[in-house]
Amino acid sequence: MPATTITGREAHSTTHLVYGPPSWLLLLAAAAYNLLAGFEGGGNLMASLVAARAFTLLGAALVLFVGAALGPWLVGTAVAHAIVFSVVALPRLGPTVFFGGVVGAVITLGVCWARSLPTSTSLALIGALAGAGLIAAGPQGVEWSQIWKVFAGMLAALGMGAAGGLLAWAGVRTMLQHAGERIPSALRGLQAVTGLLQGFGYGSNDAGKAMGLFALIGAWRASGGPQTLATGHLAVPAWAVWAAIGTFGLGMAVGGARVAHTVGHGLYPVRAGDALAAQLAAGVTVIAASSWGAPVSSTQTATAALIAAGAARRLSLPRWSLVRQMGLTWAITLPLALVCGAMLTAAVRALV
Repeated sequence: MPATTITGREAHSTTHLVYGPPSWLLLLAAAAYNLLAGFEGGGNLMASLVAARAFTLLGAALVLFVGAALGPWLVGTAVAHAIVFSVVALPRLGPTVFFGGVVGAVITLGVCWARSLPTSTSLALIGALAGAGLIAAGPQGVEWSQIWKVFAGMLAALGMGAAGGLLAWAGVRTMLQHAGERIPSALRGLQAVTGLLQGFGYGSNDAGKAMGLFALIGAWRASGGPQTLATGHLAVPAWAVWAAIGTFGLGMAVGGARVAHTVGHGLYPVRAGDALAAQLAAGVTVIAASSWGAPVSSTQTATAALIAAGAARRLSLPRWSLVRQMGLTWAITLPLALVCGAMLTAAVRALV
């Protein structure tokens, strides 16, 4: 793709926002995005833990937070690099695109959360950044080939989560058929392990996107950082990791209960075996994607696995009307975010 030269008004806005006092807006936007990601993503991940009565809301949040905190150190931060370079070339297009895209994602997630609709934080961010890139540099401002690869990875993770949920539930059912009556309580204990596994996946993938945003701001402000970014390299410092994990944990604690209730109690009566199968399948799938540096949606993968586990028990068990509603929400997230990102970027460019 031909390089985009930032000149005139855009060059002025880049210098002003990166090196001047308004750069705190970039940090605030990134923190707000990840806070809402905690609302949505954390709520989705808590759903099966709470619905199967393995944990209270607080207990589920703590298990997931610990897993998320360990994920980046155990699995890596490859997704942070991917989100900075693979949707739009954020280091080249500058802070105006960053701000418009991230705040566009915040608005999209806020609308969905206010209506208790589980959605994908990944789709919201990718769509909003694409809209911002279109306004800033036209079609060449978006890395279309990379976006299609990201979408392909998301669809693959969705399918693998559903297939894994079916297979894992079959294994759990076989175990139950050959075990005593105390196994259901043991299954709830195993959910602590699979809950941590899901946390690992979230911390290394969904939270990795926020780590990339924080790390990019730090690189813009650091001496020699812009020159390093020009080579395609992004270092993710420890403060960026903890900023992402901390804001995710806060969001999950403050707003995750609403989405957890919708998914965990609205889909179908979740049993311990269903939850265990779904958590195992989703955790393994997302961790594998993280190790390959593929940005996927932990929440979509976990929900698909939970639906598949319920359908394996009885096809009519899941509330398919709610499943269709969730699918529709996922489908409209991307275009809604694209419009929000484009409009905000146009507004910021007009003001600076």
